[in-house]
Amino acid sequence: MTTPDVPVATKYTFDFVRRSLPDQARSVLEIGCGAGELAACLAGTGLRVVALDSDEVCVAAAKARGVDAVALEWPAAVEQSFDAVLFTRSLHHMHDLDGAIVAAVAALRPGGRMIAEDFRSEGGGPRGTAWFRGIVRLLHSADAFRPDFDLDHTLGKTETVDHEHPLHSSGAIADALARAGTVEAEDSASYFRYLEADLRSPDAVRRLLEHELEMISADAIEALGKRFVLST
Repeated sequence: MTTPDVPVATKYTFDFVRRSLPDQARSVLEIGCGAGELAACLAGTGLRVVALDSDEVCVAAAKARGVDAVALEWPAAVEQSFDAVLFTRSLHHMHDLDGAIVAAVAALRPGGRMIAEDFRSEGGGPRGTAWFRGIVRLLHSADAFRPDFDLDHTLGKTETVDHEHPLHSSGAIADALARAGTVEAEDSASYFRYLEADLRSPDAVRRLLEHELEMISADAIEALGKRFVLST
């Protein structure tokens, strides 16, 4: 996984997933695969990966990467069983949170794990918000963003969140997971690496990721990213 064209954000998630998989895992179901970057990386290691997304445009992009992708609204019944089920920034969107998790557990083989990477939809706190706004302004003044970057829109995301339906908080996600099994790990994580699409240089993304993780580790900012590993 040192291929230069693998996005920094994808590599960060990939490393988390790989170290969280059960021993000898061979198959993975990813729920909320987006354009299939992570699924393609996982498949490249020899895993059998089935990737789901409710957005047909995303599914088409994932298929173009060679991913076994299906347009499907979760929760749903699946015929196959898997060693791991991944929710990649998708649990907070689920209308039926408990139903989504129960269906995922049903898709696991004995000894399987559910792995979730998400974010605190309730917000990361005032220190994290102030840090993010400062970093964005600093990067913008250094001309680190692509020409079509919208500074005001990005800064505005820290003030308002506009979604068609309420988002589940990280606490609600943790509670729902605990009802379904044993939460083996619950950790903070980077989130702002998703500025990657707006930044000109992969090196700038790496430095942003490293700095955010350093700030989280020093308890200088509240982490916006969340990660969970569940066993049944």
